Amino acid sequence: MTIVFTKGGNAPLPTDLCRVTLASASTHLDVCAVLLTQEGKVRDDEDLVFYNHPSQDGVSLSGQEVHADLASVPAAVDRIAIVASLDPRLASAQFDACSTAKVLVQCGGSQVSFVPPPFAHGELAAILVEIYRRAGVWKVRAVGQGWDTGLAGLATDFGVVVDDDGTDPQSPVATSPQTGVVPGPAISLDKVQRAAPGLVNLYKAAHVSLVKHDVLGQRAAVYLVLDHSGSMGWFYDNGTMQHLAEQALGLSANLDDDGVVPLVFFSHDVDLVTDISLENYQGRIDTLHQSLDWGGTSYAPAMQAVIDHYQASRSTDPAFVIFQTDGDPFDRKETRELLRRSSSMSIFWQFVGFGPSRDLRFLRSLDTLTGRTVDNAGYFGAGQNPDKRSEADLYDLLMKEFPAWLTAARAACVLR
Repeated sequence: MTIVFTKGGNAPLPTDLCRVTLASASTHLDVCAVLLTQEGKVRDDEDLVFYNHPSQDGVSLSGQEVHADLASVPAAVDRIAIVASLDPRLASAQFDACSTAKVLVQCGGSQVSFVPPPFAHGELAAILVEIYRRAGVWKVRAVGQGWDTGLAGLATDFGVVVDDDGTDPQSPVATSPQTGVVPGPAISLDKVQRAAPGLVNLYKAAHVSLVKHDVLGQRAAVYLVLDHSGSMGWFYDNGTMQHLAEQALGLSANLDDDGVVPLVFFSHDVDLVTDISLENYQGRIDTLHQSLDWGGTSYAPAMQAVIDHYQASRSTDPAFVIFQTDGDPFDRKETRELLRRSSSMSIFWQFVGFGPSRDLRFLRSLDTLTGRTVDNAGYFGAGQNPDKRSEADLYDLLMKEFPAWLTAARAACVLR
């Protein structure tokens, strides 16, 4: 049985495990939860649960659903506000009768639904419901309170530290000091939501990292190079490689407007040159790799395949190459020579090592290779369980050396 709330309605929750689902006709709806003390303030900024910080003290976010394990919520937390917001940069940013979210709270066998009265005063964000304590019992209340100052204003009222420029903490924005223009991603959030809704969270996480490293607005062709040597079987079987390809697409959608990532499989030679895109990404890595034989490990043929593809594309934007491997190559001399030669090209090589660090000593040496026009390579080890690394961490590591290369390459007239 479903209880239908009107504004202000409340009811006790029968169990500690709850799920709150928001639904809206708007494709631009963002959902978050805020953990609040009795004073109505957060304990610190970690109490804002959103796509780039998806869990905190028993409260977690998955898409447009908030999950709460109330037995795990600390005693200092008095209530959990469930918030919906719209991107303030969009023309349709204000809530109206169509975009106002509907709420369904499920707890044990009980269900509560709430449709707030339509917002009509320029609201950009709203608390729809809150889960709160009363005399040792958890309850849910229909709130429906809006903020015309958006999520940034709402968060500030709750004590969350927001950047001085007033940007939405879910959608950080960098402004060009030269032009005052807000640079944006190559592909809009709306298009990603329509073409590949399963990649939205990756796209947003990559966006945050690009802002953090002052790269938002930069255009680049993202390439993905995948090791298909015999020792890589486990990473393909457990879905790690498919997920890495999806992470590359999330980054590419911010940097390149075609929604396509050129893809190279290699072992002792180039096994396949193809692509993965917003339209065909689901299960693509698994399908493609099953037709390939396993082999040894040589980097230079794969690097040359990237160079050839990039030059044939006649792109005026630089290439950002995610080069994944789990072992040192047989062709070390050829790899060093090719890395030196390509240092005068608009190509940045981001090497990503899977597995034990002892198997990746050569990769580390490439990061400090002498004899190059500019330092055109970065390296980090993703460990033996790369799929356990957070999206935010991965994107931050991918962006760690790219900004410095952009600056050096421009100074050396490497960039076209």
